[in-house]
Amino acid sequence: MERKELFDIIKRWIADGGDKEEARQAANAVTPIAEKGSVQAQLLLGHYHYHLDCDNPRFITWFEKAADSGNEKAAGFLSDYYRYACDNTEQDKALGRKWHYRKIEILKKKADKGVATAAKALMNLYVYERPDDMEEKEGLASAIEWYDRWIDILRAKAESGNAKDKKKLADILYWEHAVPEEILFDIRDRHDEAAKIYKELADTAGDGLSYFNLGHTYSREENGLEQAFECYVKAAELGYTKACYNVATAYFDGEGVEKDWTKAFEWFKKGADSGDAFSMLKLAECHNRGIGCVKDHNAAMGLYTQLINRKTLKGSDAGIAEYELGNMYLKGLGVEQDLQKAYDCFKQAAAHYNRAAENALNNKKFRDFRR
Repeated sequence: MERKELFDIIKRWIADGGDKEEARQAANAVTPIAEKGSVQAQLLLGHYHYHLDCDNPRFITWFEKAADSGNEKAAGFLSDYYRYACDNTEQDKALGRKWHYRKIEILKKKADKGVATAAKALMNLYVYERPDDMEEKEGLASAIEWYDRWIDILRAKAESGNAKDKKKLADILYWEHAVPEEILFDIRDRHDEAAKIYKELADTAGDGLSYFNLGHTYSREENGLEQAFECYVKAAELGYTKACYNVATAYFDGEGVEKDWTKAFEWFKKGADSGDAFSMLKLAECHNRGIGCVKDHNAAMGLYTQLINRKTLKGSDAGIAEYELGNMYLKGLGVEQDLQKAYDCFKQAAAHYNRAAENALNNKKFRDFRR
Protein backbone atom coordinates (compact mmCIF):
# COMPACT_ATOMS: atom_id res chain seq x y z
CA MET A 1 0.00 0.00 0.00
CA GLU A 2 1.34 3.44 -0.94
CA ARG A 3 2.45 5.86 1.79
CA LYS A 4 -0.23 8.41 0.92
CA GLU A 5 -2.95 5.79 1.19
CA LEU A 6 -1.66 4.70 4.62
CA PHE A 7 -1.57 8.32 5.77
CA ASP A 8 -5.10 8.92 4.49
CA ILE A 9 -6.44 5.89 6.38
CA ILE A 10 -5.03 7.20 9.65
CA LYS A 11 -6.20 10.77 8.98
CA ARG A 12 -9.69 9.51 8.18
CA TRP A 13 -9.85 7.51 11.41
CA ILE A 14 -8.69 10.53 13.43
CA ALA A 15 -11.18 12.84 11.72
CA ASP A 16 -14.35 10.78 11.78
CA GLY A 17 -13.65 7.51 13.59
CA GLY A 18 -13.24 5.24 10.57
CA ASP A 19 -12.27 1.59 10.69
CA LYS A 20 -10.18 1.21 13.86
CA GLU A 21 -8.50 -2.03 12.82
CA GLU A 22 -7.63 -0.64 9.40
CA ALA A 23 -6.14 2.43 11.10
CA ARG A 24 -4.12 0.22 13.49
CA GLN A 25 -2.65 -1.72 10.59
CA ALA A 26 -1.86 1.50 8.74
CA ALA A 27 -0.16 2.93 11.85
CA ASN A 28 1.98 -0.21 12.14
CA ALA A 29 2.99 0.17 8.50
CA VAL A 30 3.81 3.85 8.96
CA THR A 31 5.92 3.31 12.09
CA PRO A 32 9.08 2.21 10.21
CA ILE A 33 8.73 5.27 8.00
CA ALA A 34 8.61 7.48 11.08
CA GLU A 35 11.55 5.68 12.65
CA LYS A 36 13.60 6.48 9.56
CA GLY A 37 13.06 10.18 10.20
CA SER A 38 9.90 11.18 8.31
CA VAL A 39 8.61 14.19 10.24
CA GLN A 40 5.22 13.92 8.56
CA ALA A 41 4.92 10.30 9.69
CA GLN A 42 6.08 11.17 13.21
CA LEU A 43 3.50 13.94 13.51
CA LEU A 44 0.74 11.69 12.19
CA LEU A 45 1.61 8.87 14.61
CA GLY A 46 1.61 11.36 17.45
CA HIS A 47 -1.96 12.33 16.61
CA TYR A 48 -2.94 8.69 16.06
CA HIS A 49 -1.72 7.50 19.45
CA TYR A 50 -3.16 10.54 21.20
CA HIS A 51 -6.61 9.80 19.77
CA LEU A 52 -6.18 6.10 20.47
CA ASP A 53 -5.36 6.62 24.15
CA CYS A 54 -4.51 10.09 25.41
CA ASP A 55 -3.53 8.63 28.78
CA ASN A 56 -0.79 6.54 27.18
CA PRO A 57 2.34 8.73 26.87
CA ARG A 58 3.39 6.88 23.72
CA PHE A 59 2.12 9.76 21.60
CA ILE A 60 4.52 12.15 23.36
CA THR A 61 7.54 10.34 21.93
CA TRP A 62 6.41 10.87 18.36
CA PHE A 63 5.56 14.52 18.89
CA GLU A 64 8.95 15.07 20.53
CA LYS A 65 10.73 13.47 17.57
CA ALA A 66 8.85 15.68 15.12
CA ALA A 67 9.43 18.80 17.22
CA ASP A 68 13.14 18.03 17.57
CA SER A 69 13.25 17.73 13.79
CA GLY A 70 11.91 21.27 13.43
CA ASN A 71 8.16 20.82 13.16
CA GLU A 72 6.42 23.75 14.85
CA LYS A 73 3.04 21.98 14.86
CA ALA A 74 4.45 19.18 16.99
CA ALA A 75 6.10 21.64 19.36
CA GLY A 76 2.85 23.59 19.55
CA PHE A 77 0.87 20.44 20.34
CA LEU A 78 3.22 19.51 23.17
CA SER A 79 3.13 23.04 24.53
CA ASP A 80 -0.68 23.07 24.53
CA TYR A 81 -0.83 19.57 25.99
CA TYR A 82 1.33 20.39 29.00
CA ARG A 83 -0.27 23.79 29.53
CA TYR A 84 -3.92 22.90 29.13
CA ALA A 85 -4.48 19.13 29.24
CA CYS A 86 -2.31 18.17 32.20
CA ASP A 87 -2.60 18.78 35.92
CA ASN A 88 -0.92 22.19 35.89
CA THR A 89 1.91 21.07 38.15
CA GLU A 90 5.16 23.00 38.17
CA GLN A 91 6.67 20.27 36.02
CA ASP A 92 3.81 20.55 33.53
CA LYS A 93 4.24 24.33 33.41
CA ALA A 94 7.98 23.96 32.81
CA LEU A 95 7.45 21.44 30.01
CA GLY A 96 4.74 23.59 28.45
CA ARG A 97 7.09 26.57 28.52
CA LYS A 98 9.94 24.49 27.09
CA TRP A 99 7.96 23.35 24.07
CA HIS A 100 6.42 26.77 23.60
CA TYR A 101 9.87 28.28 23.29
CA ARG A 102 10.88 25.41 21.02
CA LYS A 103 7.99 26.37 18.71
CA ILE A 104 9.19 29.97 18.76
CA GLU A 105 12.74 28.86 17.97
CA ILE A 106 11.55 26.80 14.99
CA LEU A 107 9.48 29.66 13.62
CA LYS A 108 12.34 32.13 14.04
CA LYS A 109 14.67 29.91 12.02
CA LYS A 110 12.10 29.72 9.24
CA ALA A 111 11.51 33.47 9.34
CA ASP A 112 15.27 34.06 9.11
CA LYS A 113 15.17 32.05 5.88
CA GLY A 114 12.52 34.36 4.46
CA VAL A 115 9.38 32.34 5.21
CA ALA A 116 6.66 34.99 5.51
CA THR A 117 4.13 32.69 7.16
CA ALA A 118 6.58 32.02 9.99
CA ALA A 119 7.03 35.73 10.72
CA LYS A 120 3.26 36.18 10.60
CA ALA A 121 2.79 33.24 12.99
CA LEU A 122 5.23 34.80 15.44
CA MET A 123 3.40 38.12 15.27
CA ASN A 124 0.15 36.36 16.21
CA LEU A 125 1.83 34.16 18.81
CA TYR A 126 3.18 37.11 20.78
CA VAL A 127 -0.28 38.70 20.74
CA TYR A 128 -2.43 35.68 21.56
CA GLU A 129 -0.07 33.03 22.93
CA ARG A 130 2.86 34.84 24.45
CA PRO A 131 4.97 32.73 26.86
CA ASP A 132 3.58 32.68 30.38
CA ASP A 133 6.74 34.27 31.76
CA MET A 134 6.37 37.30 29.49
CA GLU A 135 4.40 40.45 30.31
CA GLU A 136 1.69 41.60 27.90
CA LYS A 137 3.54 44.81 27.07
CA GLU A 138 6.66 42.87 26.13
CA GLY A 139 4.61 40.42 24.08
CA LEU A 140 2.94 43.22 22.09
CA ALA A 141 6.32 44.86 21.48
CA SER A 142 7.63 41.56 20.11
CA ALA A 143 4.51 41.20 17.98
CA ILE A 144 5.18 44.61 16.40
CA GLU A 145 8.77 43.59 15.67
CA TRP A 146 7.56 40.47 13.92
CA TYR A 147 4.97 42.46 12.02
CA ASP A 148 7.83 44.58 10.68
CA ARG A 149 9.80 41.43 9.80
CA TRP A 150 6.73 39.99 8.06
CA ILE A 151 6.40 43.15 5.98
CA ASP A 152 10.12 43.14 5.14
CA ILE A 153 9.90 39.57 3.86
CA LEU A 154 6.78 40.32 1.82
CA ARG A 155 8.37 43.51 0.44
CA ALA A 156 11.47 41.62 -0.69
CA LYS A 157 9.28 39.06 -2.40
CA ALA A 158 7.12 41.76 -4.02
CA GLU A 159 10.14 43.64 -5.38
CA SER A 160 11.22 40.59 -7.32
CA GLY A 161 7.81 39.01 -7.70
CA ASN A 162 4.65 39.37 -9.71
CA ALA A 163 1.54 41.54 -9.43
CA LYS A 164 -0.05 39.07 -7.03
CA ASP A 165 2.81 39.45 -4.54
CA LYS A 166 2.67 43.24 -4.82
CA LYS A 167 -1.08 43.31 -4.28
CA LYS A 168 -0.78 41.07 -1.22
CA LEU A 169 1.76 43.44 0.33
CA ALA A 170 -0.31 46.52 -0.49
CA ASP A 171 -3.48 44.97 0.93
CA ILE A 172 -1.74 44.26 4.24
CA LEU A 173 -0.22 47.75 4.38
CA TYR A 174 -3.43 49.56 3.48
CA TRP A 175 -6.33 47.37 4.58
CA GLU A 176 -4.30 45.85 7.44
CA HIS A 177 -5.42 42.35 6.46
CA ALA A 178 -4.57 39.69 9.07
CA VAL A 179 -3.03 42.23 11.46
CA PRO A 180 -4.18 41.75 15.09
CA GLU A 181 -6.22 44.69 16.27
CA GLU A 182 -4.21 44.72 19.51
CA ILE A 183 -1.24 46.24 17.66
CA LEU A 184 -3.01 48.24 14.93
CA PHE A 185 -2.62 51.59 16.68
CA ASP A 186 1.06 51.03 17.44
CA ILE A 187 2.38 49.91 14.07
CA ARG A 188 3.87 52.44 11.69
CA ASP A 189 1.45 53.90 9.14
CA ARG A 190 2.45 52.56 5.74
CA HIS A 191 -0.53 53.75 3.71
CA ASP A 192 1.71 55.90 1.49
CA GLU A 193 3.74 52.84 0.53
CA ALA A 194 0.52 50.95 -0.23
CA ALA A 195 -0.70 53.83 -2.41
CA LYS A 196 2.51 53.72 -4.47
CA ILE A 197 2.10 49.98 -5.03
CA TYR A 198 -1.56 50.35 -6.03
CA LYS A 199 -0.55 53.16 -8.41
CA GLU A 200 2.10 50.93 -9.95
CA LEU A 201 -0.38 48.08 -10.32
CA ALA A 202 -2.99 50.36 -11.87
CA ASP A 203 -0.44 51.69 -14.36
CA THR A 204 0.95 48.28 -15.28
CA ALA A 205 -1.80 45.71 -14.76
CA GLY A 206 -4.58 48.14 -15.59
CA ASP A 207 -7.23 46.08 -13.85
CA GLY A 208 -10.34 47.33 -12.10
CA LEU A 209 -9.39 46.15 -8.63
CA SER A 210 -6.10 48.06 -8.72
CA TYR A 211 -7.91 51.27 -9.68
CA PHE A 212 -10.50 50.62 -6.97
CA ASN A 213 -7.83 50.24 -4.29
CA LEU A 214 -5.98 53.28 -5.60
CA GLY A 215 -9.21 55.24 -5.37
CA HIS A 216 -9.50 54.31 -1.71
CA THR A 217 -6.01 55.60 -1.00
CA TYR A 218 -6.83 58.92 -2.71
CA SER A 219 -10.05 59.20 -0.69
CA ARG A 220 -7.96 59.40 2.50
CA GLU A 221 -5.89 62.29 1.21
CA GLU A 222 -6.68 65.94 1.62
CA ASN A 223 -8.11 67.19 -1.68
CA GLY A 224 -7.96 63.66 -3.07
CA LEU A 225 -11.66 63.07 -3.67
CA GLU A 226 -11.60 64.02 -7.35
CA GLN A 227 -8.80 61.56 -8.05
CA ALA A 228 -10.62 58.94 -6.00
CA PHE A 229 -13.77 59.46 -8.06
CA GLU A 230 -11.84 59.13 -11.34
CA CYS A 231 -10.31 55.86 -10.11
CA TYR A 232 -13.67 54.44 -9.09
CA VAL A 233 -15.14 55.27 -12.50
CA LYS A 234 -12.15 53.64 -14.21
CA ALA A 235 -12.51 50.56 -11.99
CA ALA A 236 -16.19 50.23 -12.83
CA GLU A 237 -15.52 50.69 -16.54
CA LEU A 238 -12.95 47.89 -16.32
CA GLY A 239 -15.56 45.55 -14.89
CA TYR A 240 -14.96 45.80 -11.14
CA THR A 241 -18.64 46.14 -10.28
CA LYS A 242 -18.18 46.91 -6.58
CA ALA A 243 -16.84 50.30 -7.65
CA CYS A 244 -20.30 51.21 -8.95
CA TYR A 245 -21.39 51.80 -5.37
CA ASN A 246 -18.48 54.18 -4.76
CA VAL A 247 -19.21 56.13 -7.96
CA ALA A 248 -22.88 56.34 -7.00
CA THR A 249 -22.08 57.48 -3.47
CA ALA A 250 -19.78 60.19 -4.81
CA TYR A 251 -22.62 61.53 -6.98
CA PHE A 252 -25.10 61.12 -4.11
CA ASP A 253 -22.99 63.11 -1.63
CA GLY A 254 -21.22 65.40 -4.11
CA GLU A 255 -17.75 64.21 -3.09
CA GLY A 256 -15.14 64.59 -5.81
CA VAL A 257 -17.86 65.42 -8.33
CA GLU A 258 -20.88 67.69 -8.54
CA LYS A 259 -23.87 66.25 -6.68
CA ASP A 260 -26.26 64.56 -9.10
CA TRP A 261 -28.94 62.26 -7.69
CA THR A 262 -30.06 61.11 -11.12
CA LYS A 263 -26.57 59.81 -11.90
CA ALA A 264 -26.31 58.40 -8.38
CA PHE A 265 -29.48 56.43 -9.03
CA GLU A 266 -28.10 55.15 -12.34
CA TRP A 267 -24.87 53.97 -10.74
CA PHE A 268 -26.64 52.37 -7.78
CA LYS A 269 -28.74 50.48 -10.34
CA LYS A 270 -25.62 49.31 -12.16
CA GLY A 271 -24.21 48.02 -8.90
CA ALA A 272 -27.50 46.42 -7.90
CA ASP A 273 -27.85 44.72 -11.28
CA SER A 274 -24.46 43.12 -10.67
CA GLY A 275 -25.67 41.80 -7.32
CA ASP A 276 -23.88 44.22 -4.99
CA ALA A 277 -25.86 44.23 -1.74
CA PHE A 278 -24.91 47.79 -0.69
CA SER A 279 -25.96 49.15 -4.07
CA MET A 280 -29.26 47.28 -3.76
CA LEU A 281 -29.84 48.81 -0.33
CA LYS A 282 -29.25 52.35 -1.56
CA LEU A 283 -31.24 51.77 -4.74
CA ALA A 284 -34.18 50.65 -2.62
CA GLU A 285 -33.87 53.86 -0.62
CA CYS A 286 -33.89 55.89 -3.85
CA HIS A 287 -37.02 54.11 -5.08
CA ASN A 288 -38.71 54.48 -1.72
CA ARG A 289 -38.03 58.21 -1.37
CA GLY A 290 -37.95 59.26 -5.00
CA ILE A 291 -34.28 60.23 -4.98
CA GLY A 292 -33.06 60.57 -8.55
CA CYS A 293 -36.17 58.80 -9.81
CA VAL A 294 -39.95 58.64 -9.52
CA LYS A 295 -41.08 56.97 -6.31
CA ASP A 296 -41.62 53.26 -6.81
CA HIS A 297 -42.55 51.47 -3.59
CA ASN A 298 -43.01 48.16 -5.38
CA ALA A 299 -39.43 48.27 -6.64
CA ALA A 300 -38.17 49.17 -3.17
CA MET A 301 -40.20 46.36 -1.61
CA GLY A 302 -38.72 43.89 -4.09
CA LEU A 303 -35.15 44.95 -3.33
CA TYR A 304 -35.55 44.89 0.47
CA THR A 305 -37.19 41.45 0.25
CA GLN A 306 -34.38 40.12 -1.93
CA LEU A 307 -31.74 41.38 0.48
CA ILE A 308 -33.42 39.83 3.50
CA ASN A 309 -34.17 36.51 1.82
CA ARG A 310 -30.64 36.16 0.46
CA LYS A 311 -29.09 37.15 3.79
CA THR A 312 -26.44 39.06 1.85
CA LEU A 313 -26.25 41.82 4.45
CA LYS A 314 -24.97 41.38 7.99
CA GLY A 315 -25.34 43.21 11.26
CA SER A 316 -26.54 46.81 11.19
CA ASP A 317 -26.84 46.79 7.38
CA ALA A 318 -29.28 43.89 7.59
CA GLY A 319 -31.13 45.84 10.25
CA ILE A 320 -31.64 48.75 7.86
CA ALA A 321 -33.27 46.53 5.21
CA GLU A 322 -35.44 44.78 7.82
CA TYR A 323 -36.54 48.08 9.36
CA GLU A 324 -37.40 49.65 6.00
CA LEU A 325 -39.38 46.58 4.96
CA GLY A 326 -41.23 46.64 8.27
CA ASN A 327 -42.01 50.30 7.79
CA MET A 328 -43.49 49.58 4.37
CA TYR A 329 -45.71 46.86 5.81
CA LEU A 330 -46.72 49.22 8.61
CA LYS A 331 -47.68 52.04 6.25
CA GLY A 332 -48.91 49.91 3.36
CA LEU A 333 -46.33 51.23 0.91
CA GLY A 334 -46.16 49.02 -2.18
CA VAL A 335 -48.06 46.31 -0.33
CA GLU A 336 -51.21 45.92 1.73
CA GLN A 337 -50.79 46.96 5.33
CA ASP A 338 -49.81 43.95 7.45
CA LEU A 339 -49.09 44.66 11.10
CA GLN A 340 -47.91 41.12 11.85
CA LYS A 341 -45.29 41.24 9.10
CA ALA A 342 -44.31 44.75 10.13
CA TYR A 343 -43.85 43.60 13.72
CA ASP A 344 -41.79 40.57 12.63
CA CYS A 345 -39.52 42.74 10.48
CA PHE A 346 -39.01 45.25 13.28
CA LYS A 347 -38.11 42.43 15.66
CA GLN A 348 -35.51 41.13 13.23
CA ALA A 349 -34.12 44.62 12.74
CA ALA A 350 -33.99 45.24 16.49
CA ALA A 351 -32.01 42.02 16.86
CA HIS A 352 -29.50 43.65 14.50
CA TYR A 353 -29.29 46.69 16.82
CA ASN A 354 -31.45 48.99 14.71
CA ARG A 355 -32.54 51.75 17.10
CA ALA A 356 -35.42 52.93 14.90
CA ALA A 357 -36.83 49.39 14.92
CA GLU A 358 -36.54 49.22 18.70
CA ASN A 359 -38.57 52.40 18.95
CA ALA A 360 -41.09 51.17 16.36
CA LEU A 361 -41.80 48.07 18.44
CA ASN A 362 -43.24 50.35 21.13
CA ASN A 363 -45.96 51.49 18.74
CA LYS A 364 -49.43 50.98 20.29
CA LYS A 365 -50.48 49.12 17.15
CA PHE A 366 -48.25 46.23 18.20
CA ARG A 367 -49.67 45.92 21.71
CA ASP A 368 -51.37 42.60 20.95
CA PHE A 369 -48.24 41.12 19.36
CA ARG A 370 -46.13 41.75 22.46
CA ARG A 371 -48.22 39.50 24.69
